[in-house]
Order: sequence, then structure tokens, then C-alpha cells
Amino acid sequence: MDKISQLPDDLLIKILSLVPTKEVVAMRVLSKRWISLWTLVPRLIFGDYPEEDDDREEEDAEASENDHCCSQFVYGTLLLHKAPVLERFHLNRVSGCSASEIDLWVRLAVDRFVRDLKIRFFPEYGIIRLPSTLFRCATLETLELRKVVISEVPSRVSFQSLKTFRLLFVKYADEESFVRLISDCPVLEDLVVETCHDDNVVTFTINVPSLEKFSIRNTLQDLETENDVFVVHYHSLKQLTIVDYFGELKLFGNNNMPQLVEANLLSVSCHAKVLESFSRLKRISLCLPEEVQYPTGIVLSQLVFLKICSCESNWMNMLMSVLQHSPKLKVLKLALNHSVTEDRKVFWTQPSCVPQCLLYHLETFEWRDYNGTEDVEKEMAIYILKNASRLVTAIIYYPDLFEWERKLQIFKELEVVSRGSRSCELTMG
Repeated sequence: MDKISQLPDDLLIKILSLVPTKEVVAMRVLSKRWISLWTLVPRLIFGDYPEEDDDREEEDAEASENDHCCSQFVYGTLLLHKAPVLERFHLNRVSGCSASEIDLWVRLAVDRFVRDLKIRFFPEYGIIRLPSTLFRCATLETLELRKVVISEVPSRVSFQSLKTFRLLFVKYADEESFVRLISDCPVLEDLVVETCHDDNVVTFTINVPSLEKFSIRNTLQDLETENDVFVVHYHSLKQLTIVDYFGELKLFGNNNMPQLVEANLLSVSCHAKVLESFSRLKRISLCLPEEVQYPTGIVLSQLVFLKICSCESNWMNMLMSVLQHSPKLKVLKLALNHSVTEDRKVFWTQPSCVPQCLLYHLETFEWRDYNGTEDVEKEMAIYILKNASRLVTAIIYYPDLFEWERKLQIFKELEVVSRGSRSCELTMG
């Protein structure tokens, strides 16, 4: 500890910025120097938990009481805090707080020129009234609102520096409130919208010229109301993600999304016309229900990366359709991302001619959760290994439940298969 204390203040503050706020405050007992040093740390994170859990609503109820942070601690920390600029201010699961306290804390963060703000609560906390100054915060670069009820959005909203905006399970006063929230974000690049029950919005209209990444997450279907509608005016959109989408997607633009290079369609119940907008994609991930068929005549001439989920019965035919229409594909990844029913019957029809990408371009092939005991999967694996004449790397991953001996036996069955590429290295992941 003596060696650390000899470091300059600037370096110590950077180190403390990587430590949870509760532990940073506790360090004030180490020495007189540390009593004032912690108050200059520009990042305050209260009751936070890992980023990878952000979008998993089902895990919220499982979070322990240890994740909570009491309002007295937040208030006391802010009262003593002296950093002129707050780079990051996160409020997550703060227990025993009132709407007025949250209003005060957010106003203090805005007064400190906050750049990264997260407010994540739960319905039991009631309506969170966000201060009007937040909606005109010129320094905000990242804003995340999770499980917040926004009762009122000012007529004038201006986020001049906002680049990343996440609206997760947010309830709005009406559709116009949502539109106003994103109406004046001149440099917004990344927008995530995750719907919830009774969010008071049927049509989400997104018209942001600077937007490059947009994610729709509609994982909770409300059977009592009409399906949500997303109206997206694409201008500079480069990446589009639709997860568990139950509603309707409408895309508007001058041409066929010329800048879109990556799309992730996961458990998407959408019309095939959505796929028709993606002819210039370079990367795509697919998990589509059986009723969605590959659109006739659509060639993915720029596609080099394909990842497809193997949970549906007809996934192999969808795979073959994409391969036949992706002449430059270099990377192919297969994965089982969702659980399957015991009575699932996987089937496929071998094409009359080998897809061009297998003959001339495919270099990497990866299959996760490969179950070699099923004849149809073995047929598909053999077909790809046999016809991919430029293949360099092939990696086969087996289900975690398989014992090592079983994995080795299934792997040897593929290892002896003749391959179209002499330089192909087949490995077991």
C-alpha cells in the first residue's frame, strides 16, 4: 500500500475509477491523503451489476439484496464528492429512495457535466420524475433508462452530444413522448429500444439521420393489445438488430439501405420483404421461424459472414438458400441458441448444384452444439467438408452434456471424411 500511495494523484484517481464506488469510499480510512482523494474520482456507480445482464429481464428478480444500494449512501457520497466533471453516474436498484431524491441526484449529475448516465429501477419504485434539465443536457454522450416510467417529456428536448441511447422496458406517457425523446439528437449513433407491457406506444417512429446502429428488442408479446409497429427511416444505418420481434417492421428510405453492412435477425417473425432490404450486407445472423422463406431473386453479393441458429426444423434448408445466394461467403458459423422440442424433425434437401461460395470462397467453418448422432446433421457436416474446396479451418463443438469419449468418437467419424480442401484443418473445440 505504501508503494501505491507514492503514485501521483492523477494516476491514483484513474486506478480508483476502476473500483466500485462503495469500495472507493471505504478507502478513505487508509490515510489522510485518501480522505480527500476519493472525492475526486469522476465515476460514481451505485449498486451496479455486469453489463451482460442488462438485457435479461428475467434475471432482475433473481438479483440479491447485495445488489441494492441504500439512498443514504448515495446522498452522503454526492454531498462529499468534489470532482468538477462526472464522466459516469449510474443508479441501479437503489433501495429506499424517493422520486424527489432521484430528481435531486440527476440534477446534481447534470450540474457536474455528466457524460454517461444510467438510471435502472423497477416498477415497485413508482414513477421516476426526471428533471427537465436532463432533457437539455449538452454533455451527455451515453444515456440508459431501464424500467423507468416517464410521466412527462418537455416540449423542448435537446441532446446535442448524445451518441448512445438505450430505452429498456420504459413506459411513456404516449407515442409523442417517445418521438420527442429522440427528436433532437444530432449525433446519435446507437439506439436500443426494448418494449414492455403497457408502454403506451403502438407505433415507434425512428427518424434520426445520424443513426448508425439500431436494435429492436420485443421479447414480451402482449396478447391483449395490437402488435407493436416500428417505423424506421434509415439514412446512415449500418447495423440493424431485431430480437424476438412479434410486431411489424416498416423501413423507409431513398434506396435499398446502401450503408447497412450488418443485420441480426433473431427469432424474428417478420415478412420475407424485410430480407429484401439487405442485399448489400456483409454480415448477417439469422434465427427465423419456419414460415419465413428466403425471398426469391435476392442475391447477397457482398456477404462474407453468416451465422445461423439451428433451433428450427427447416434451418438447414434456410442455410442452403442463403449459401446459394451468397457467392462470396468466407465465414460460416452454426449454433444452437435456443432450446428445442424433443419431437423436432430436422430435414433438408441437398441442392442440385454446389453453392459457389463453397467452391471458391469459404475459409472458416464452425459448428457449435453439433450432435453427430443425428444422421441429418452428419450429412450436412460431410456435405460442407466435402465441397468447401478453399476451406482452411473447421471447428466442431459438441454439447456440454456429452462425455469426452462420446465427443471423441463423433469427431473421429468426421475426421476420416474426405475433404474438398487439402489444407483444411479439422479441430474439436
